[in-house]
Amino acid sequence: MMNQKFGPSRLSFYFLIAINLLTIHWVPVSAFQPFSPTVSSKVFHHRSSESHDRQQRHVNPTSLSATREAPSPTSAKQKDNLSRGDTRGAALLLEDISVSRGSSQILSNIDWRIEPKSKFALVGANGAGKSTLLKAIMEDLPYEGKVTIGTKQKVGYLQQTAVAGSTKTVFDEAASAMTEVTAAKAALERAEERVASSTIPTIEDMDALDRATQQFQSVGGYQQEQEVSSMLKGLGFTDLEQTCDQLSGGWQMRVSFARMLLSKPSLCLMDEPGNHLDRSARKWLAQYLKRYDGGAMILVTHDVELLEAMDHIAEISARSLQTYKSCTYSQYLELKVERAQAAQSEYERNLEKAEKLQTFVDKWGASATKATAAQSRVKQLEKMKAQGALDAPPEAVLQERFKPRLKLPNPPKAMGDTLLALRNAEVGHGTNPLISNVNFEIQRGMKILIRGENGSGKSTLLHTLRGTLPLMDGERETNESLRLGVFTQDLAQELLDAVSARAVDLMTTIATLRLIA
Repeated sequence: MMNQKFGPSRLSFYFLIAINLLTIHWVPVSAFQPFSPTVSSKVFHHRSSESHDRQQRHVNPTSLSATREAPSPTSAKQKDNLSRGDTRGAALLLEDISVSRGSSQILSNIDWRIEPKSKFALVGANGAGKSTLLKAIMEDLPYEGKVTIGTKQKVGYLQQTAVAGSTKTVFDEAASAMTEVTAAKAALERAEERVASSTIPTIEDMDALDRATQQFQSVGGYQQEQEVSSMLKGLGFTDLEQTCDQLSGGWQMRVSFARMLLSKPSLCLMDEPGNHLDRSARKWLAQYLKRYDGGAMILVTHDVELLEAMDHIAEISARSLQTYKSCTYSQYLELKVERAQAAQSEYERNLEKAEKLQTFVDKWGASATKATAAQSRVKQLEKMKAQGALDAPPEAVLQERFKPRLKLPNPPKAMGDTLLALRNAEVGHGTNPLISNVNFEIQRGMKILIRGENGSGKSTLLHTLRGTLPLMDGERETNESLRLGVFTQDLAQELLDAVSARAVDLMTTIATLRLIA
């Protein structure tokens, strides 16, 4: 054994083992700190029972392997049935992609190369095909053309809709996608158990423990709890021990988002991540995305602060894709106008030049003295046509961003001034009220803004006013002529049964039901 070459840390560990054996009193391995003063695994540190329970809960090999085999049904997905292959160095390669729905073509002949670590904001009018393109990349709908994802790319995908189902705590669900930490932790625990169960650990066992410790440290295992907590708190969570099935769809969306980001994808697709975030959470997320250097990103959002966190812009317009490299969102707005003006000006100049050439040919084409010059101009015209100089600029270049205008009819006058009221009400879930002694009237003509911290009960109050959440105490009064319109942050969940229906059919059905009522 003395001929072996040991590092200082391992040698000191063997000396400590020898001393304890000589005293004929076994001291638990947890008394030693042989490798690093920052090591926090169960073999090397005494911890409070609360900290120990948390560490056990987050690194239990059985529960974590179960997560890998049967991931909880959240809206952030890690998918392996993707089109992978040679991308010639790119993270993602789209070639001649076209998508149709029925007889309507949504996307046409799209070519797009996403380099590793490039961050693209994908913009366009509502219905232009942004989410459709992400779904095509993820093989969630049929398309023509070729999608190729790099063979070594770890893909993270966040959709717009949250899906309920997980019974894990917020912390555990968010941490469950950190598979590298999970695997390294399981290996470390196995190595620890072998050392702890041996009267005199063998060199092989100590080597395995050394390797497992270094691997766990290299993948950020000792920072896992801090990293997960920081992520969740940045997204607005205060109670990390609450189970996900107790959360609203909006908050489940946040858990799903945290889970996807913590998986450290090298290719990250995000569809409207800011939909369920308040202003402070969006601000935190914008800074996080701006600093993120773990891989390539494609972000679909209407939030300007998030758009400004990206390095490049890609716009879907008139079924095609226009890219703006090394361009912020504000620069893109200016550059788009400049491109359109330049393309239109060049087109008009080419038309003017072609008209002059054609005039000369018409005038002197039959002249013996000018025939050579006329023939030269005919060749110039043919060259301009062949080069597309006389074709109008693509619609995608000239098309202005759609600016929606919403016109609402005048509402019918209700009988009396009070439309809806709560009297001495207690509002909340289960047995614990979030808001007590609520006396609240909504009168005709009022416009009310409800403010409060995350979790203070704003959405709960709206559900109570709507009548979908029973009062814990008190009364809810409605005007007999009240016609209540509702738009909630979880509306997508209410429409899950009608996801395949056309919007016009859905609206017609709702309008018919209201007329009958």
